[in-house]
Amino acid sequence: MKVAVDARPLLAKEVSGIPEYVGLLINALTKAHPEVEWLLFYSSWQQKPRQWQWLGERPNVCWYPLQCPNKLINATAWLIDQPKLDKYCPADIWLLPHFNFTPLSGTTPAVLTIHDLSFLRQPEFFSWRRRFWHASLHLNRLANKVNKIVAISESTRRDIINLLGVPENKVTVIYSAVGRQFQPLASDNQQVVDCRHKYNLPSRFILSLATCEPRKNLVSLIEAYNIFRQRRPSFDCPLIIVGGHGWRQGLARKAWQESPYREAIVWLGYLPADDLPALCNLASVVVYPSFYEGFGLPVLEAMACGRPVITSAVTALPEVGDGAAILIDPVDVNALARSIEQILLNEELAKELSHNGLEWAQQFSWEKIAQEYWQILTA
Repeated sequence: MKVAVDARPLLAKEVSGIPEYVGLLINALTKAHPEVEWLLFYSSWQQKPRQWQWLGERPNVCWYPLQCPNKLINATAWLIDQPKLDKYCPADIWLLPHFNFTPLSGTTPAVLTIHDLSFLRQPEFFSWRRRFWHASLHLNRLANKVNKIVAISESTRRDIINLLGVPENKVTVIYSAVGRQFQPLASDNQQVVDCRHKYNLPSRFILSLATCEPRKNLVSLIEAYNIFRQRRPSFDCPLIIVGGHGWRQGLARKAWQESPYREAIVWLGYLPADDLPALCNLASVVVYPSFYEGFGLPVLEAMACGRPVITSAVTALPEVGDGAAILIDPVDVNALARSIEQILLNEELAKELSHNGLEWAQQFSWEKIAQEYWQILTA
């Protein structure tokens, strides 16, 4: 059996989000099924998925490049629906682990993964360029052309059915997972010691893992931090914000500049993926008050490290938290401030959340994901 996988997301420079999901999914599937020939398709003029090249070392895996700039593929796909990728890279079935400009003939079975439809649910959180790009994809056509769709949460499944007009029996939920590196680490673990020294981290801090963009709701987080510090002026616990630059990041930066506690709010920017497990282990609490998520991987990463979590009671986040995190209304900054205060000052509550979160996170695994994908691919 031959399975072709659209591996173009692996060309991304940053190993996080969807590129990381695609890489870990391919790793799990190819490891679980060595009897299958896996063709990893990507298109680029010169670039290669260097951080994932090791996947091609497996005898059942073959990189299948199309030496053509991605922008040209996108343009021809948009204008004339060519080239038919399943004809260029013949296989028994195609797996599309993220939507893209993907011209298909319709004769080869295909499975599509949709991570979220935030650009349809909340377009105000996207620049006009991103809205135009998403509109150009004609995702509704692709969703109705493929044989099966995987949603990474029940919330995303409902959005797919309601917003794309896809029949309910065509969409299956397969929850995401985190890598094995996200696990509890001892305080004297060398990774933890090195991370604390590298970023000059204090003994306790509040951690935010999010791209600096309006959808991640960093403005509310900073406002909640201000309220918390006003209530507990002598309680020394800085807010550490980790994540890359995003669209309209100036809104969060402005909130930081206007904060009377801005010296206690530290922006570390985008960090190497290898540092994140140790960073999560060092945090006193991880706060993720996003307005919309298709899943909410930082929540699961923090719980897998045994850290208490505060997140939003909207979209997919209650599915990920599931009683193991404190859920708040993302626009209620007072509730967020109270939740931060409760965890930092109530050691028993923090321990309970840490224990419950760790147990819950262990329910998610890439081995289970590979098994569930395989059932769909061979149905």
